Amino acid sequence: MNARDAIFSALRRLRPEHLLTDALDAQARELAAAMKTCLPPLEFSDLVENFTARVTADKVGATVERLADWSGLPEAVARYAETNGLEKEAALQPDPRLTALNWGGVRPAPLKPDTMLAVGAARGGIAETGSLVFHSGPDAPTLYNFEPLHHIVALEARTVVARFEDYAAAEKGQPQPRNVNFITGASGTTDIEGVLARGAHGPRRLHIVFIG
Repeated sequence: MNARDAIFSALRRLRPEHLLTDALDAQARELAAAMKTCLPPLEFSDLVENFTARVTADKVGATVERLADWSGLPEAVARYAETNGLEKEAALQPDPRLTALNWGGVRPAPLKPDTMLAVGAARGGIAETGSLVFHSGPDAPTLYNFEPLHHIVALEARTVVARFEDYAAAEKGQPQPRNVNFITGASGTTDIEGVLARGAHGPRRLHIVFIG
């Protein structure tokens, strides 16, 4: 055996199938199964209720409401704009669930650096932390999550899962997006003198509308 063959032989012995003995494999499976016993319990058994409690906490600073179906979203957006002294104009994420709605009371507008209000749709939610999940794509440009001062996000109640592990398990084997964002509440920072400032790196206000 020459030096080249010796090196490749050594590398082959380092491949995972050679390192993972039956004993190690069994131990890894036991640890994975035991992980669930180490997770803290959720405060509420209802996932939407738990998500709401997390995301509306003072330090997170989001607001929520719930609608029976998508058709009520334009009216909810118009109501939010009026309540917050905004023009009834919004940049709409190009998601078919949004663009197919009748926006008669709200004027669609392009997304710009000074956009006051944008409406988006999340892929799902994490009840444990109150986090929204966004996958980038042609119908979900990432900038819609960060440029507007006010961000209204539609979230189908059925897509809320308990934990990040559940999200990962559900996405296993699915096409991978170029970008994934987990967003928990409105943007905020305490970089200056430990004082919380909203809107430093993204929307100052986040309003979540549960659908269903």
